[in-house]
Amino acid sequence: MMRLSRSLRKYRWLVFTGWLLALVPAVYLALTQSGNLTGGGFDVAGSQSLAVHDQLEDLYHDQGGSSLALVAAPRPDASYQDMNDAVAQLRQIAAGIPGTGEIPNPAQRPPQPDRPYVLSVRLDSRNTSDVAKQLRTKVGIKGDQPGQTANGRVRLYVIGQGALSAAAAANTKHDIAAAEKWNLPVILIVLLAVFGSLAAAAIPLALGICTVVVTMGLVYFLSAYTTMSVFVTSTVSMFGIALAVDYSLFILMRFREELRTGRQPREAVDAAMATSGLAVVLSGMTVIASLTGIYVINTPALKSMATGAILAVAVAMLTSTTLTPAALATFGRAAAKRSALLHWSRRPESTQSRFWNRWVGWVMRRPWISALAASLVLLVMAAPAASMVLGNSLLRQFDSSHEIRAGVGAAAQALGPGALGPIRVLINFPDGGAASPEHSHTVGAIRQRMSQAPNIVSVSPPQFAEDNGSALLSAVLSVDPEDMKARETVGWMRAQLPKVPEAGTARVDVGGPTALIKDFDDQVSKTEPLVLAIVALIAFVMLLVSVHSVFLALKGVLMTLLSVAAAYGSLVMVFQWGWLKDLGFAQISSIDSTVPPLVLAMTFGLSMDYEIFLLTRIRERFLHSGNTRDAVAYGVSTSARTITSAALIMIAVFVGFAFAGMPLVAEIGVACAVAIAVDATVVRLVMVPALMAMFAQWNWWLPSWLSRVLPSVDFDRPLPEVDLGDVVVIPDDISALVAPSADLRMVLKSAAKLKHLAPDAICVADPLAFTGCGRNAAQAVSGPDEDQARGLGPGQIPHQVALGEERVSVGVGAADKKPGSNGHTNGSLAAKKLVGGLTSRNGIAKAIAGTDRPVHPVTLWRGRLSVAIDALENDTAAAAGGGPEYERRSPVETTNVQLPTGDRLLVPTGAETLRLKGYLIMSRNSRRDYADFADMVDSLEPETAAVVLAGMDRYYCCKSSRRQWIATQLVRRLADPHPCDHPEDQGPDAEAGSDWEEIRQRCLSVAVAMLEEAR
Repeated sequence: MMRLSRSLRKYRWLVFTGWLLALVPAVYLALTQSGNLTGGGFDVAGSQSLAVHDQLEDLYHDQGGSSLALVAAPRPDASYQDMNDAVAQLRQIAAGIPGTGEIPNPAQRPPQPDRPYVLSVRLDSRNTSDVAKQLRTKVGIKGDQPGQTANGRVRLYVIGQGALSAAAAANTKHDIAAAEKWNLPVILIVLLAVFGSLAAAAIPLALGICTVVVTMGLVYFLSAYTTMSVFVTSTVSMFGIALAVDYSLFILMRFREELRTGRQPREAVDAAMATSGLAVVLSGMTVIASLTGIYVINTPALKSMATGAILAVAVAMLTSTTLTPAALATFGRAAAKRSALLHWSRRPESTQSRFWNRWVGWVMRRPWISALAASLVLLVMAAPAASMVLGNSLLRQFDSSHEIRAGVGAAAQALGPGALGPIRVLINFPDGGAASPEHSHTVGAIRQRMSQAPNIVSVSPPQFAEDNGSALLSAVLSVDPEDMKARETVGWMRAQLPKVPEAGTARVDVGGPTALIKDFDDQVSKTEPLVLAIVALIAFVMLLVSVHSVFLALKGVLMTLLSVAAAYGSLVMVFQWGWLKDLGFAQISSIDSTVPPLVLAMTFGLSMDYEIFLLTRIRERFLHSGNTRDAVAYGVSTSARTITSAALIMIAVFVGFAFAGMPLVAEIGVACAVAIAVDATVVRLVMVPALMAMFAQWNWWLPSWLSRVLPSVDFDRPLPEVDLGDVVVIPDDISALVAPSADLRMVLKSAAKLKHLAPDAICVADPLAFTGCGRNAAQAVSGPDEDQARGLGPGQIPHQVALGEERVSVGVGAADKKPGSNGHTNGSLAAKKLVGGLTSRNGIAKAIAGTDRPVHPVTLWRGRLSVAIDALENDTAAAAGGGPEYERRSPVETTNVQLPTGDRLLVPTGAETLRLKGYLIMSRNSRRDYADFADMVDSLEPETAAVVLAGMDRYYCCKSSRRQWIATQLVRRLADPHPCDHPEDQGPDAEAGSDWEEIRQRCLSVAVAMLEEAR
């Protein structure tokens, strides 16, 4: 990600141009793609219904062709003449479209003013959406209102599968527009509240819009070659804008966090991409992998919706990882600056939250109670899922007042409720001769048995295939073909007709619209457990790769299952039980059968999104501190604002579609909104810290064989590469340095490595510190001067001292020289700062005091290490003298630096170094501290330094019984510096006096800026 980020920053205008070239044609394609979408696609490969459908298409041209129907429904004041004119008008409209023909219907009575008239039309083409659109336009249908005759006394309708698809496409387009009227303002408000900057808020919003448009263009291309459901557009819009905004939000929040640590904007972009950018890629891949589980069901409608969602996730991932760094490289400073009008709080923006720190601490002190309470809440929410009833009806996706529902109702009034969707029974004879006398008895017996089925009004005489190999029987239902009783009739026929004694070797298949719906629902119910297993396995593997922990991966999967179960329960409560019908959610008898598998895959992927983001943050901290409780507290508190903001945005998007969408879309919106809300609150804030507190070090258990197999995922934040010039490679005798557990100890160990990388530029620690191995003769240096340079007086030996909960090594005590040691002590030697002060702006321009060597990035890192070591030694000295006045409240914030040798150096962040120097001013109060502080301010600007130091109380606290704010005391000390080692009378040294006055002015400027920040 580091190399990718640099390339995207360098060639950002090419990135913008490339996306612009993709966006322009995508706008046109997105506006025209609905013409290729279909309301069908619910057939199941290998099912009886599909076999019957295909044979009707091939061998029964009068029965198998696609059909539509034109309906004339009279008003109460209509006359015979009005009805005759209306029917004549419909015939004229149908005749004007090529490839259509009227189908005679003996059961249809002549036009009458007291009953509707149905004109059946046979089409040559399978896809009837285009013809249906033409008919709807010519009839005069607008939106959800029917057409009518010139005098308005007769309503005109178009019904059939093609008309349903055309109406669904129009409805979907309207629903998306209505949802976006709600979603875009809400997203903008949330982003403004989070960032306090219009420029920062505009980046995720623009990426969301770009993602949706480009994905819609891709859907257009796919719809030309494969079946794509009309509901794809809603899925793409929901997922595209929600995930694109979320992913770019993660990266942008991390970018601003890195800026607060003292990084330059370009470095902050690279660090954000190396951490949050990598998490976005892993999250996106997890969501995509989860959605692939839908393909197991193998129905065109579900596969097309899954394909649309996968495309939306993939494009969202691409826009976030390519456009976001390019945009930040161009508009980063504007995105990082909070507007004075949008600055809601007087407190400075911070990485960690006090509230969430306290919350996580409370939960981790009571893990069993917290986990049981959260589990109980999730189980109560999931319990209603046991009462879920599944169904499938495209017609019921429309409101009862919609013209398509009214048209179907009028046709049912004219011909009966089951006339438009008869059950088709196809009898295939292996030896052919279906119309022969020897097979007529078999056909007659099966027809007789069909008439005995429940809910059957009549059975038509047999029709024979063109090749005379099969016979077709049609049964008219007494109920709506989409009614549950109609499905029971299909099930009865499939069980009873093959058992007719006269059937012999004939194969009996039951098809028709009702059978098609039943086969789809049965396929979903049969394959959903397999979908669950595949999705859970994929999520487990992706989490295992991300966090390298068997327990955390398993816990993440189980927690997500509870979130999915809670989402299922919400569907029953909202739609089946009608708990929110007063808010506009219609109470229905069944949940659409397409919803559970989609919700399972979608919510699994989306929940893994936050799970990966949180756990990778926890793991990142654990790798630095080695402390599980600290890692959990840090991970939750630093990600709380980001995840909460992202969850609010995603919930707002889903709720917008839930209120504006058709029932299927509304069900998906409600379920996903509930799953995200549960995952972002109960799971993330309670279950995760509670379970991690219970299992302690088991959280990070990973078998050694598995550790060797898994790919390495590095979430460290490397700085841009630098040219170190002539460096000395780390010798083999210290290449096996073990990673210590404490932050400062890790700093000292890394500094020992740096000693060998650039020995002429820096001297910070003995290279053998923390190793216990001997020095090579070629590298041996002896003598009191060298000991003094290392910060050790005569006769000193290493000694362990405490710093909070951690232990580090510093040099105190008496030396113990042993034979064979080349005159050097064995064990740890303390690091000691040799050259005071830090570097100027960017750490490159100035020269090191007393030398002509230009200041190098290595010197900048050495300066940070030196300040940290000074703070450690000062704390140690204070402890020896009766205890320090101030104590550290949290571990030292560190950052990883990538060296050309491939090694990593762990150093304090720029903001942390400034805080450590502020601590030294408060505790040691020496002139050197003020001088170093002034140099640091010169590189950071007083306003930036004020923002960092305003949050000192989150890192240090006073040990006295009377509560005192260290930030307030620091302001007073900086406003009027009086170091303990600085004489009042400067004497004749005018130059020293002017330097001290400059130092005082810089310190005063920071004090004033801190007061301004407090206001």
